[in-house]
Amino acid sequence: MTVVIDAFDTAGPGDVDGLTAALHRHEAATIRRLALVVKTEGSAQIDDFSREYAAYRAREVVTRHGGTALLDRTVFLHSTGCEGAMTPFGYLMADLELAGPPATQPTGLALGVGRSRPIPGALIGTVAHAELVEQAVRDAMADAGLTADAVELAVVKTPLVSHDPPAPDAPPARVTSAYAKAVGALGSAVALGEVARERVVPAAFGTELDLYSRRTMVFSSSEAAAVEVLVLGNRAGATGSLRIASGLLADVLDADGVRRVLAAAGAELDGGRVADPGRVAALLVKSGYRHDGALRGARTTVHTSRIDADTHTRATMSGVAGSVLGTGRMFISANSVHQAPDGGGLCVAIVGPAAPEGA
Repeated sequence: MTVVIDAFDTAGPGDVDGLTAALHRHEAATIRRLALVVKTEGSAQIDDFSREYAAYRAREVVTRHGGTALLDRTVFLHSTGCEGAMTPFGYLMADLELAGPPATQPTGLALGVGRSRPIPGALIGTVAHAELVEQAVRDAMADAGLTADAVELAVVKTPLVSHDPPAPDAPPARVTSAYAKAVGALGSAVALGEVARERVVPAAFGTELDLYSRRTMVFSSSEAAAVEVLVLGNRAGATGSLRIASGLLADVLDADGVRRVLAAAGAELDGGRVADPGRVAALLVKSGYRHDGALRGARTTVHTSRIDADTHTRATMSGVAGSVLGTGRMFISANSVHQAPDGGGLCVAIVGPAAPEGA
């Protein structure tokens, strides 16, 4: 199995020309698993449907290319918010079943996906919800052939609202995006062996910030009825030339942390910037501010501004990471609750080999 990554730009949420071209490079029958990790512009509020439209159009493209069989092998991980220096774009990540030479490196990039059953409205935001995330992450690890300690990244998309019709006398349910991310992050942390299951209780969600995963990014989703998971890591025997590395960031200004992760994945840096951005197949960052808004001991207005804190975060982090990467084509997601220490973040880089000398 060989994992390949193609990046494609978008002219708007409904633009699938780049995705179509990228997908057509691979015969449907050779695609064992497919993951679309996409950033689209929009307000990122619960009543902003740009993500839903982008995912709907992407499903059309996948279905045309490989029918429902390929659709069933695909996870759609769309996220809204392209503020600051970010380019609206996506990553097509495909695990291909191709005959070829044996692995030439000790390890190669491995990919796996998992999906829960649809989550009833009564369970969203509960411990049972976290347990469904845990199982989906375990399923994705098994699909990738990775042990928990070999996982570099688990991407979790978790429902935010119920798709069930409400019961006649049921009170309206309200689960915030931050709360859904907290539930998903702790469920993933249990699967990865980072948090003990008995500590995942309702009182912990969003409050016990000493509990966190070091390798999880969570997106909340109003369009999904089930949890979807993508797991990535380096596995012995995996073919292909890509390598992944991850690491925690201290805060939104931690450019050195971004550099460390890129270097660990194999990128060369020159004067603090990536020497060859074309070798970086993917850069993903989850970032956030402290619960009190402080940054390196000084006050900020991120939690008191009329502008949403997540918007501040994506704009800031895109400038910091972009100054290192040298491009705006990067995946930045906000609100790192239970996905890093309070106010910290996670950076993940996937890097390809250097060109042969003289090439």
